[in-house]
Order: sequence, then C-alpha cells, then structure tokens
Amino acid sequence: MFGYVVADRANLKPEELERYQAVYCGLCRTIGARHGQGARMTLTYDMTFLLLLLESLYEPETVQGRNRCLPHPVKARAWRCSSVTDYAADMNVALAYYNCLDDWQDDRDLPKLAAAKVLEPHYFAIRSRWPRQCQAIERELNALSQLEQAQSAGLDAACRCFGRLMAELFVLREDRWSDDLRELGGKLGQFIYLMDAVLDRAGDEKHRRYNPVSAFQALHGDLDPLPALTMLIGDCTLAFERLPLEQDLSLLRNILYSGVWVRYAAALRRSKPRNAPKEESAP
Repeated sequence: MFGYVVADRANLKPEELERYQAVYCGLCRTIGARHGQGARMTLTYDMTFLLLLLESLYEPETVQGRNRCLPHPVKARAWRCSSVTDYAADMNVALAYYNCLDDWQDDRDLPKLAAAKVLEPHYFAIRSRWPRQCQAIERELNALSQLEQAQSAGLDAACRCFGRLMAELFVLREDRWSDDLRELGGKLGQFIYLMDAVLDRAGDEKHRRYNPVSAFQALHGDLDPLPALTMLIGDCTLAFERLPLEQDLSLLRNILYSGVWVRYAAALRRSKPRNAPKEESAP
C-alpha cells in the first residue's frame, strides 16, 4: 500500500519539484544513516508527504547540502534534513518491515522474508523510541489480517483499520494539533487502503488473493468506489486546511488535491480502448 501519496509532478513549479526532491533525498540519506544502507531500498515518497507536513507545522531547524550517492553517482543532488526526518525515516522502516512480512505471509516471497529479517532489529529499536506508533501498527495490522483471513466483506472495517494505523503515525507528539493530525492521517489511511484495493482488484482476483472490494461486491453487488474515495480525501483535506501551515503549502496541496489521484487516473487511461473518446480525468 505504498506509492499513492505522491506529488503531481506535471503541476509543480520547478522550485517546488527541487524542494520535494531534496526532502526525499534527505529522507533517503537518513534511512541509510539510522538503519543501514540496505534499508534505503525501502524508501517511498509516501513518507515524504508526512515529513513535509510535520516540518511545515513544527518548523524545526534544518540542515542541507548537495552530494553524490550510490543511486546518483554522477551528478550531486540537493538534500535537506531535520529532526522530523529522523521520525519519518523510522516510520518508513517500520512500515516496510511489516510490508515485507505481509508479502511473505501472502505469497511466500523468500526475498521479502530475508528483507524482514534484516530489518527486524531496526524495527525493535524503532519500537523502543516510538511505542505508541508501533503498537498501533501491530494492533491494526493484526486486526486487518483477521479480517482478511475471514474473507470479510466489511469494506469499511478494513479501511478503518488502516486509517487508525495512519492516524497514529501522523501524530509526532501529543499537543493541540493532535486531533487534526489524527483526522488527516486517519482519512488518508482509509483512502489509501480503498484505493489500493480498487487498483489491485484484477490482479488479486487473477491470483485468487483476498480483496476487500471483491468480497464486498460479491455480497452487495457492484460498487462505484469514486464517491467513497472522494469523500475520504475531502474529509482529509478539511483537517489539513485547519492546520496553521505556511511552509511548502502549495506543494502539500498539490499532493493532497492532485497527486493522490495520479495512479487512479493512470489506471483509468490504461483501461480505456485506444480509440475511446477522451474524458475528464479523476478529481
């Protein structure tokens, strides 16, 4: 369930794209420094959004530079880091650890089991630093696993599990912003889970894997997911707009209002016949 909370690069200004990439590169460097160079392979853009959001809210001191690295050995790349980068790096690795375990349990993917074993000691170190967040990951993924094993047709229940998980990850510390951050993260988590189920449905059915959308439709009939997705991201943006954000506000809005729909719109384009008339893309 990674790769949905990304920027709509086509609609970013050059300076916004450069800043976005610098934060991403800073996160990559920090994952390597804290959890080993191999852990950098787990990096996704999803945690970059959380990093940008929390930096905008709390305005920590940042350090920045420009360096070459193994993935980019020719041209030096700009990077930016802060104390929030450390937090985002830890959450990235914690989620990657459980994603590897999930792939092993679902598909008996041996490379993912090996990756989980490498990440395991780092996860336990993260758990000692962030017990509330990691307890939420464990609790909600266990609840989600039980729903999946039961082949549950309760789509809302499954979405809420991942929503509660993301809600806790979005709360760096308990303060006056916690309620809005939980609301934002919770609705975004539900959106991600539903979007992932919608886009993975065909592949899951082909390989006879559980998919909550398929299970729901088998019991209740056909489902148009777009209204539910739109409502969830709408509630998410309401909580987002209540936060006193100024830094990177345009970039953050690009991600929430447009970027989260990039993969959905791409899937719609792929599903249409080549000679079909053009229509408006998803919201």
